[in-house]
Amino acid sequence: MATMTDNGGQDYGFQRTAREKRSLLPDPKYVLMIFRRRLWLFLAVAALAAAAVIYAVLSATPVYMATASVLIEPGKTEVIDLGNVVQGLPADSNVVDTEARIIGSPTVGLAVVRQLHLDRDPAFVGAAAPGAAPAIESAGVTAAERRATAAVLGRVTVRRAGLTYVIDITAQSSDPSEAVAIANAFAQQFIALQAARKMDVSENAAAFVSKRADELRAQAVADDAAVQRYMIANNLMSAQGATMAEQEVSSLNQQIAQARAELASERGKLAAARGQLGRGGGGADIGAVLSSDTIRQLRGQEAQASAELAALQSRYGELYPDVQKAKQNLADVRDQITAERQRIISTLQANVQVAASRLASLEGSEAQSRGALAANSSAQVGLLELQRKAEASKTIYSAFLQRAKETAATSNLPQADASISSLARLPDSPSWPNRRLGAIAALGLGVLLGLVAIAVAEYLDNSIGTREDVVSRLDAPYAGAIPDLNSVVTRDNRGVPPHVYVLSHPFSAFAEALRTIGAFTLGRAGGGGGEGGGGGGGGGRVVAITSPLPREGKTTLSICLARVLAMGNRRVVLIDADLRRHSVSDMIVPGQGERLLKVLSGEMRLEDALVKDEATGLMVLPTAGITGTQDFLVPERVTELYARLKREFDVVIVDTAPLLGVVDTRVLTRFADATLLITRWRKTAIKAGQAALDMLDEAGANVAGVALSQVDVRQYASTGHADTYGYYKKFTGYYVN
Repeated sequence: MATMTDNGGQDYGFQRTAREKRSLLPDPKYVLMIFRRRLWLFLAVAALAAAAVIYAVLSATPVYMATASVLIEPGKTEVIDLGNVVQGLPADSNVVDTEARIIGSPTVGLAVVRQLHLDRDPAFVGAAAPGAAPAIESAGVTAAERRATAAVLGRVTVRRAGLTYVIDITAQSSDPSEAVAIANAFAQQFIALQAARKMDVSENAAAFVSKRADELRAQAVADDAAVQRYMIANNLMSAQGATMAEQEVSSLNQQIAQARAELASERGKLAAARGQLGRGGGGADIGAVLSSDTIRQLRGQEAQASAELAALQSRYGELYPDVQKAKQNLADVRDQITAERQRIISTLQANVQVAASRLASLEGSEAQSRGALAANSSAQVGLLELQRKAEASKTIYSAFLQRAKETAATSNLPQADASISSLARLPDSPSWPNRRLGAIAALGLGVLLGLVAIAVAEYLDNSIGTREDVVSRLDAPYAGAIPDLNSVVTRDNRGVPPHVYVLSHPFSAFAEALRTIGAFTLGRAGGGGGEGGGGGGGGGRVVAITSPLPREGKTTLSICLARVLAMGNRRVVLIDADLRRHSVSDMIVPGQGERLLKVLSGEMRLEDALVKDEATGLMVLPTAGITGTQDFLVPERVTELYARLKREFDVVIVDTAPLLGVVDTRVLTRFADATLLITRWRKTAIKAGQAALDMLDEAGANVAGVALSQVDVRQYASTGHADTYGYYKKFTGYYVN
């Protein structure tokens, strides 16, 4: 589209693309612009969302929450040492999580239902669907109890408190007393379940241990009897820890040792006596002889006899009878000593023989006892095996007997590994709805949905609303924007028609916007027409003003622009070429009849057909509508009309019909020096604008640009922060509105 991609448009598009490439994030001013522009949508959606949340909070059924705490005690002190009978919980963190799952199990839930009779409460029986009831493996469970169990489990939350051994049981209900009762019942039933479970284990263990102890006692008695029978059968009877054979061998060994000592002693005495005899001296110094009382008496007699003999010999001679008698007496004493000495030696020999005989006898007995002991030793192996078996039986029996006593002692002593840390208390206020939290949620949700609504509205908004839309999405030059009059005037001037307002306020923002668009359009109109040139090469310029659809401000802009230019001392003519609506004629020169078609058909001279606007000196070529089916807007007549008007006027403004619905507009825009396309701000669709530009391109029109009409400048940066109205408030002192 050559007419829409001139250098200005290309340069702007290039610069804009370059700016976009430099920033990956959206322009915060642009985001703020969108928010300010859709502030009412945001407020409406946010208010509705907040109202919905507040209504839900206020109309919600209050829910009360009560929490009971259970303390798991894995290292609990036992009254009786039952470590090997009933095992306690190990000091493992995973055990606490397991116990938490048990608290929230259907088994505990069923116990709570039965304790509180919740199966009779319609709020619980009807709260759960039949298919949602848990599978409880217990006899005698009714359908109502199953449904009530499912309902009560749904109202209870079991959670471990951090990494501690405390488990919190939180129940919720619309009745605070009911919430407290349920939470406490779960804690109590869990403790009772643990105690019952350990009681069952203890009783089962006691029964098993007692039965086993009886069996082991019988076994121990039988093993002891087997040992005794074996000892009797194998002559292994013992006294003081030794068998009879062992005691006999030990006694014989002692006697043999004593006999050997006695034999050695007797042999020593005999040897000593024989040695004394061999050395001479007559055996007088033999120890046995010296120790004999008889010898001592004889020695005394010998000494006495010797003394008498000596006394007699000193007095008498050898032959004296008394001497001879004394000598005979001494000889007799000495013969008696010799005989006694021989007897003693014989006694020593006899003692040696007796000791040797006794030793031989003892050694014989000892040999026989050793044979019996060897036989007993062979039988001792079997005895030891029987004794070990009997001892093992007695040891096991003693252990089981001890355990039987311990388990019997625990039959009435529950050993639960948990205790109730704290019971649930009656809540002071409901936990739901939390009005403070609800207010915060309402505010947050309102803001969130409001922002989402803005995002969705922007995404779904396919209208032309900003300079960027014209340049990037329509690929057309941006001619400017005309503000909605009510958005720029004071309260006193609201309701004044725009074509009247420009007369009384020539220096207003509205009039300045018209001048801007006029300057832009005339600057792009050049000095001649399009195809056909508008004829004649006059100095005036023809500007056709059209719009894609009706009611987009085309006619108002045409009238106001013509009047503003006329007030600027230019010769301006306004042609009402909208043959079906002829709004221009009705607004400023009503009742003048059909004049445009008469000029085109040659029925009226152009000078006679023009009507002057007395307020501005603007000349108007009015129309009153189509009569008949004749086509007057043919190229030849249009070019001739344009040529004549260009010779007489500086600016020729042609108000045409909407482009997408009337074919006449294509001819009127084709031969104009410039065509200005009017789109209504945030109303005209992008596709409608694109279709209109495509038609103008196909018709060969010189599109000066696209302008926005009826812009509400009160909305922040209404046409984009890069446009004039993005900074409208900064120029308020320059306008007289």
